[in-house]
Amino acid sequence: IHRTIPALATPGNHEMARGDDGGRRLSHHWRPTFAFPEQGPEGLAETCYAIDYQGARFVSLNSNEQVAEQTQWLADVLSDGSPTWKIVTFHHPIFSSAKGRDNQQLREAWQPLFDRLGVDLVLQGHDHTYARSPRLTFQPGSLEEVNMAVGRQRQQSDTGTVYVVSVSGPKMYDLEPQPVMSTWATRTQLYQVISVEPDRLSYRALNAIGDVHDAFRLERAADGSTSLINDVERPDTP
Repeated sequence: IHRTIPALATPGNHEMARGDDGGRRLSHHWRPTFAFPEQGPEGLAETCYAIDYQGARFVSLNSNEQVAEQTQWLADVLSDGSPTWKIVTFHHPIFSSAKGRDNQQLREAWQPLFDRLGVDLVLQGHDHTYARSPRLTFQPGSLEEVNMAVGRQRQQSDTGTVYVVSVSGPKMYDLEPQPVMSTWATRTQLYQVISVEPDRLSYRALNAIGDVHDAFRLERAADGSTSLINDVERPDTP
């Protein structure tokens, strides 16, 4: 499929193979399969990279390893130039949606940069559920503490980044609805269609037969500010 359809892949935990020394490293199948930029930190070629396409900057991060090295690189990449939209993808969610998970190290390393440098949308996987946030800005602490802070605010922020976790395959985990989620789904396979225009980013999440489960728009004003408009009221969790 990757010979016929353009793809920007980002590695997950199952792309990390166990070596003879017992450590985990990127599978030797990865780089022969893809041809991605090699401008990331040393040792992360074709897993940590950035591409500009039609006014949007797409950044892939490797959430399996070398988080600190990627943090400085990410700051440079997001500061360079002025794309209309900034979209980041990596595997392990900043706001975990499955029960008993929390990637606090990633959240504390990368979310302050997303806030400061204006990332619009973050796409993630790993938790085998669906969850989409309102616009969120960094809150320190564990996921439980973050949820308490967001719950106390009880209003949607007019700044920050939208975070999505999704699953398209049949393997599912138990969902844990939380205040950091605007909408969610469990035991439901979903895929996303995202349209990018100079002043609008439109997002839809659809199920396997094409029904829309979730949809929103990010609208860019003339002064550069962005507003989020929900196009689907929160549905009952299927």
